[in-house]
Amino acid sequence: MPLPSGQTVGVVFGGPSVEHDVSIITAQQAMAVLSERHTVVPLYIGKDGRWWTGEELRDVSAFTQAPPRGARAVELRLGAADGPFVEPSTSRLRGDRALAISVVLNAIHGTGGEDGALLGALELSGVPHAGRGVAAFAVGMDKHLAKTVLREAGIDVLPHRRIERGEWEHDRAAVLRSVADEVPLPCVVKPATLGSSIGVARCADPAEVEEALELAFELDRQAVVEPFATGATELNCAVLGRPGGELRVSEVERPLGGEAGLTFEDKYLSSGGGKGGTGGGAKGGGAKAAGEGAAGGSKAAGGGGAGGAGGGAKGGDGDRAGGGMAAQGRVIPADIAPELRERVRAEAAKAHRALRVAGVVRYDFFVLPDPDGGAERICVNEPNTVPGSFAFYLFEPEGLAFPDLLDELLAIGLAEAREERLTTRSFASALIDRHASAA
Repeated sequence: MPLPSGQTVGVVFGGPSVEHDVSIITAQQAMAVLSERHTVVPLYIGKDGRWWTGEELRDVSAFTQAPPRGARAVELRLGAADGPFVEPSTSRLRGDRALAISVVLNAIHGTGGEDGALLGALELSGVPHAGRGVAAFAVGMDKHLAKTVLREAGIDVLPHRRIERGEWEHDRAAVLRSVADEVPLPCVVKPATLGSSIGVARCADPAEVEEALELAFELDRQAVVEPFATGATELNCAVLGRPGGELRVSEVERPLGGEAGLTFEDKYLSSGGGKGGTGGGAKGGGAKAAGEGAAGGSKAAGGGGAGGAGGGAKGGDGDRAGGGMAAQGRVIPADIAPELRERVRAEAAKAHRALRVAGVVRYDFFVLPDPDGGAERICVNEPNTVPGSFAFYLFEPEGLAFPDLLDELLAIGLAEAREERLTTRSFASALIDRHASAA
C-alpha cells in the first residue's frame, strides 16, 4: 500500500562498526530524499556507542569532529511510555523530551545494524522499522550462516571453511594444515561478519593465508576461507519485499573491476564523480567522510591484497560515498544474455524468500563458466541486508525511483508492525497461581 506523506522518520546510522563512516554517507543520502515527503529525525550512534540527534547531523561536515557539531544527546529507553527515543533534559525546569517517531529506517552498515542487533532493540521497543527480521539480518550478515541457509534452500554457493578465533589461538598450525587440505589455492580469506571488503584478502600461498587470517582475527571472532572464483563474472541484483508478499526484483548489474577485485579504497576513496543527483553523496562531502575515521578499514582492505572475484564483500556501493564503485564503473543493465539475467533474478528472489527478509537486500553473485560448455553455474556470494544507498540505482531502471523505494521500505516496516500486533505472543496460564499457592 502507498505510504502517506508526512511520516516522522527516524534515521539511525553510524554505530560501533568498521563501516561507521560508510553508514554516515548512506544516511545523508536517505535523509535528503526522505525530507522531500516526510519529517526526518537523525539518530546518530557514535563509535563509542553514544546516541545523538539534531538537525546539523544532516550535514556531513558535522562529522569531522566527535561528537558531531551541533549534536544533542539522545537515549534509547526500552519501555518508555512516550516512545523509546528520549532527549534528556539539561534543565531542572524542563523534563526529558520524547522524540515522536512513527517509523525507523536502519542505515547502519555492519556490526550493530546489519547483523540484527539494532532490530532486536526496535522490536522490543515496539517502534515500526524498515528492514525487519532479527534472524534474517543476523544470518545474512554472517557469511558462514548465510551460506549454510542458502545451501539448504537449494541455492548454489562456493564451498568454504569456517575458522573460530579460539581455534586459531589454540593451534594455528593445525588450522593452516586443515585449510591447505580443504581449500585449494588461490583462495580468499574474509572476516565472517564484516563488509565493504574490509579485511578481505586473496591469497596465493600458505604464508599469505596465515597473514590474512591474522588480520581477519584482529577484526572479527571468526573467518571464512573459500576458493578464489577464477574466471567468474560478478553480478549483483537486489530484491524488495517481505515474507509471504510480492517481491520486486531489480535490474542486474555487472560491477567493473580488475582480476584483483575492489578494495575499500577502490569502493569509497577513489577519485571520480560517481552517480549524479541523489546517489552522488550528500552536500559534496561523501568521499571525504567515508575516509575519515576509517583507518582500520583502510588497513584491513590493503592487508594481503583484497578481493578478486572471490573476494567481493558486503556493501560494495561507491554511490554512497560519491565515488568508489560508481567511479570504477558498473554496467546496468549487465551485458549478459537475457536467459542468464532471468536466472540471476530468479535466484535472487529465491534467496530472499529463504532468508525471510522484510526489506531490501542486494545479492552478489558469481557466474562461473561450465568447462563442458553447458549452462553457467550461478553462485550467491553473499547477501547485503543493508546495501549501500539501499541499492536504489538497481531499481531505477525498473521504474522505481529512490524516493519511492524508501517509501516502499517504510511501508513494509509499518505493514510488518501491524502483522506483528495480530500475532499472539502470550496466553493465560495457571502456572504462577499454582506455584504461588504451593509456596
